[in-house]
Amino acid sequence: MTVDNSVGGWTGQRFAHEAFVYDDEAAVRERVVPFVEQGLEQGQATIVVASEPVREVLSAHLGPGVDDLAVFADSAGFWQGTGQATLAAYHESMRPLLEEGRPWRLVGEPTWLTVPGGEAWSRFEAVANDAFAEYPYYSLCLHDRRRVAQPLIDNQLRTHPLVWDGAAVVPSPDYEPTEQFLRSVEPAWVPPPQEREAALVTDCAAARRWVRELAARDAGDRVDDVLLAVHELVANSVTAAGSAQVSTWAVNGHRVWEVADAGPGLHDASAGYAPPPLDLLGGRGLWLARSLADELLVRQHGPGTAVRLVFSRS
Repeated sequence: MTVDNSVGGWTGQRFAHEAFVYDDEAAVRERVVPFVEQGLEQGQATIVVASEPVREVLSAHLGPGVDDLAVFADSAGFWQGTGQATLAAYHESMRPLLEEGRPWRLVGEPTWLTVPGGEAWSRFEAVANDAFAEYPYYSLCLHDRRRVAQPLIDNQLRTHPLVWDGAAVVPSPDYEPTEQFLRSVEPAWVPPPQEREAALVTDCAAARRWVRELAARDAGDRVDDVLLAVHELVANSVTAAGSAQVSTWAVNGHRVWEVADAGPGLHDASAGYAPPPLDLLGGRGLWLARSLADELLVRQHGPGTAVRLVFSRS
């Protein structure tokens, strides 16, 4: 078996996450081809989700061996419209591999970074470090400098613990822990305005009626999204603390909804980004709310938690 020098000190027991920035196909051949070949040699399931130029490079070198890849797909087909839905799609696609109990490799190229809304993908790259920490796979994430703007590449370097220095896998000098990165790219948390509308609720049905009345003013065809998202947060708060303080206000063309409580607290900045484990009974409310809103922020609120949902008023 060829000595594997394509994954640094990775032992196949935990998640490894590398950002590889390139600007020509020669660099792809030098880095990606050995990574894929050595994975196949070791009998590891190897997944490639990349742009057409990258797949052409691999096809030229692997020949018929490309059929041995577990997945060989165009990256555009893996973008589900939001980063959260795409992370969930990756999560689901990896379940069979996780059940097999063997390590695997992924070559992923998030070409959707350049589409509207795609810049938020850097947050999900950061969350992946925690959500998949115990998964036995190596994720080699490709970023084409010719197509991806430098600020977006900079964020990728901040969310990947490993990078390729041209000859070896090394720790990224720009890497930031998940919460630190998320806090730096999320909208600023500012005090609510005095003219907000607010209600203290202890009953989910009553809260739903109040929210529907207010949402009907400016939510347009997103009334149902607002209702469901706020309901999930209120249900969490009522369960944890017995009541919830619900507030709403308009700012800069958006409608903000805040649900705060004095419960035991959930201050994890990454909460709701990744789908909860399938064997977990409940725990999907925050994930669902995040999938419905344009933005969701979590902060400590006294002894409890405050969660803000932001919806476009278009």
